Amino acid sequence: MVANLAHLAKAHYSPGKRRLFTAILGLLLATPTLMAAPKVPVIKVHAADATRHFQPRKTRVNAMLQAGLQALAPDFHWRQLISTNDIVGLKVNARLGTLTGTRPAVVRAVAQSLMASGVPAKNIVIWDRNLTDLQRAGYTPLARELGVQLAGSREVGFGEWDAYTVPALHWELAVGDHLFGKTKTSTKSHVSRLITNRLTAIISIHPPIADRQNGARGHLQELAMAAADNTDRFRISTPHLTPAIPELLDRIAFSHALPGPVFRKKLQQLQTQKPNSAFPLHLLETSGEIFYYYEEAAERALPPHTAFTLAYETAKETGRSQTLLIRGDTHEWEQIIHPDGRNTLQRRTLGKEEARQTKLRLHITDALLCQFHQGDQSRPDYATAINELWISRDPVALDALSAELIASLRRSLNLPVRRAPDAILRYASKMYLGSDRREDWDLKTIKLGARAPE
Repeated sequence: MVANLAHLAKAHYSPGKRRLFTAILGLLLATPTLMAAPKVPVIKVHAADATRHFQPRKTRVNAMLQAGLQALAPDFHWRQLISTNDIVGLKVNARLGTLTGTRPAVVRAVAQSLMASGVPAKNIVIWDRNLTDLQRAGYTPLARELGVQLAGSREVGFGEWDAYTVPALHWELAVGDHLFGKTKTSTKSHVSRLITNRLTAIISIHPPIADRQNGARGHLQELAMAAADNTDRFRISTPHLTPAIPELLDRIAFSHALPGPVFRKKLQQLQTQKPNSAFPLHLLETSGEIFYYYEEAAERALPPHTAFTLAYETAKETGRSQTLLIRGDTHEWEQIIHPDGRNTLQRRTLGKEEARQTKLRLHITDALLCQFHQGDQSRPDYATAINELWISRDPVALDALSAELIASLRRSLNLPVRRAPDAILRYASKMYLGSDRREDWDLKTIKLGARAPE
């Protein structure tokens, strides 16, 4: 996803207004202080008694989560991030178990907090790459107790939408990969249909993990590698891993879709009921007067029903996806109408403001414990209690902090400090997935007082 300012002075401005707009835009861009974005909150919550003998204390974890959420904003409420109609995926690391991986106590606290805010239990899905890993890590009893669902992205399967291709990196496919059985090797990675077709919001809950390849890994790599197929190839090629992680994560973040049957129903309602707006057909939100441009008639705005119908009928007749440009006062984006009626986003035209409407709503670093060596297996002898939760909407910031923590712990024990994931973090920052610059963070630490033993 890269910024596209070319649309900002298009058809509905006169030539004179375009020149004025361009002059004003140039002045603003030349004066960064006038457009400085607010710093993103990055919250660390510490409770010295959050764990006992490496086991989380549920009441303390609950208190830490609530303190962290309230620190994100003085009047924080889940409705600011999550709709009660959202299907919310809680992404965990189950493969490494409950010592090195995500602690179920943290997942429980998040799920219960969501449910208390009005999100139905049936709309919450705890997920990882493999369902069997979730079952082995003990998430089945938790899901049954809370009434939430479990899902493995691999079991749900992978789809054709916006595959990530690396022409120079062929790899032998494994059972479950999208093209397995059709070809022996592939250069493509596909995103799971769990992400593209089912989940509308994602909360990532991950621990800091020591990594041989990049020193540390966290939300970015865990999300990307769990949501796509044919990813083993990136583990043997760091130069290819660096762009692959942000590119795959960008696809996850902006996999917004409107299914064909829903699109056709909403389009019919737009024609017959003539509502005040076409918002039900929008994949992103905007405000003010809204203009619709179809690529075959881009010099003038069209009524919404005309624009969507023309694009859809052309897509059906030609068998090729068609593009609509939707522009409001606050946001603009390109929406792709496919021959089957499915609507998706054109990721490459999204700018920084549109990036705020990501599916990735919140990230929680489970730093109750940290295993700082041999992170691909559970090793209590290389783990220590940190007794913290880190909370932010910025996964890049949290992953940078995880890398710093692991490097510090390794230095304290005279273990070699491996290369940091700086290249991945920089790449992700350029794609507006977050920021690796401390000056962009509003970093706060909250210390909870000790409580009596449970």
